[in-house]
Amino acid sequence: MNRTNLNTDVFAKAAEAFREQRGLVFTIEWRRFPWTRRPDVDRALVGPAYLGNVSIGLKNGYSWGYQDREGTWRYVLRDRLDLLVDSVVEDRAGHSPPLPRRSGRGPVGEHRG
Repeated sequence: MNRTNLNTDVFAKAAEAFREQRGLVFTIEWRRFPWTRRPDVDRALVGPAYLGNVSIGLKNGYSWGYQDREGTWRYVLRDRLDLLVDSVVEDRAGHSPPLPRRSGRGPVGEHRG
């Protein structure tokens, strides 16, 4: 098994952990991280809008890395998927702007009767 297949399995397991533990769907995509060299890209888990489309990468095959709301990089050991799920959700939940209201209101200052 080559490194790409190994990483795919690790990423699939991590995506499954998010789905099973929190009901969140992550995709596996290609992204650049601070530890990748130009023009290289690495596999990444990409979260839903609810988590600000967070990108989670596997640094050196040893630890998961992602940015919290303030842009600080956080790291979790690769085998600690339970901790990764909890940390990402705690750090990123509600990161994106709230959804627009669906009430019958028109533009600001205008009310419908």
